Amino acid sequence: MIVELHAIQSFGPSNLNRDDTGNPKDAIFGGVRRARISSQAAKRAIRVSDVFKRTVNAPTGMRTKLLIEQIVGGLVSRGYDEAAALAYATNVITTLFAKLDKKAQNKTNVLVYISQGEIDQIVAFAEQAASRGEQPDVSELIKSFKKQMANRTSAPDIALFGRMLADSPELNIDAACQMAHALSTHEVNTAEFDYFTAVDDLQPNDNAGAGMIGLVAFNAATYYRHTRIDVEQLVTNLAGDHELALHTIAGLMQAFALVVPSGMQNSFVNQHAPDFLLAVVRYDNDGQSLDNAFESPVRAKGIGYVEPSIERLATYWDQVDRAFRLSDPVVSVMNPRRFPLPSEELNAATQPDLRAWVDVVIDAVSKAAES
Repeated sequence: MIVELHAIQSFGPSNLNRDDTGNPKDAIFGGVRRARISSQAAKRAIRVSDVFKRTVNAPTGMRTKLLIEQIVGGLVSRGYDEAAALAYATNVITTLFAKLDKKAQNKTNVLVYISQGEIDQIVAFAEQAASRGEQPDVSELIKSFKKQMANRTSAPDIALFGRMLADSPELNIDAACQMAHALSTHEVNTAEFDYFTAVDDLQPNDNAGAGMIGLVAFNAATYYRHTRIDVEQLVTNLAGDHELALHTIAGLMQAFALVVPSGMQNSFVNQHAPDFLLAVVRYDNDGQSLDNAFESPVRAKGIGYVEPSIERLATYWDQVDRAFRLSDPVVSVMNPRRFPLPSEELNAATQPDLRAWVDVVIDAVSKAAES
């Protein structure tokens, strides 16, 4: 079973996701340059968001090079000797997850994506050994840990986005969620620039010069966004916890609708509600990206890009999606501005608000699990 999420979302002047030059990211598609938001930026914004954490109601993971400090801090707070805790944590982390960074003390050489449950397990193992008056048998912990945590996690975000550990492939987790790079539905040639000056408040009155000057790059665009969830993979990653899987899907859906990358948000205010949302539950195939609805760039025609982008998406849905489906999917739509939809199926599936949009999907996934 696949759950697909699609969105049309317009942003005013902003720089949501910068490249190495500070300009908004872009890509060539359909022979023209488009504005782009990377999947990495979108995934991080979702997994650290309050709305995702509240909805899943379970401890989420962390990506860090400071894992040794986390283990040491947990043990020392329980009365463990600091030097012994450091030796234990270093041995465990370098054996289980990653080598040490040669240039930084007590840091791993890569970011490790780990759940709080895994950290607690490592701390508890040493604490239990200490309670017996023994030194922890690290080899026994490693063996037990790899057996228990292979292909599973307690962290909803790790279950969604997966984990890759080059030094310990036994602990890799296949991602249950694929997230596309968001692309503008229309051509965006180049970034624009805000030339700004700042005044030194304490400079003498006879000095009219600026205290500093600078340039900030930005653009404005209407994006098509898309992600898909493999429900079976998600349940497997969460060790068969169907209830947590449902909370995770609901959390991802709400965050997909409400959360955007925070790049330069204080300069531009990036919080824009989606103009159109489409969720699809498919039972018998891999699902579809609808990117190709915009392979030919949308033209504004004096009415902006949002309305013609939604019209293009709905037309493509009726023409292409219906031709390739193997069975009828469950469809849920949000069209808050009530743009005309040239699709009877999408019109019939339109929901009144975000909660109802999510509930249609959760109900469909729940009924499938029960059967």
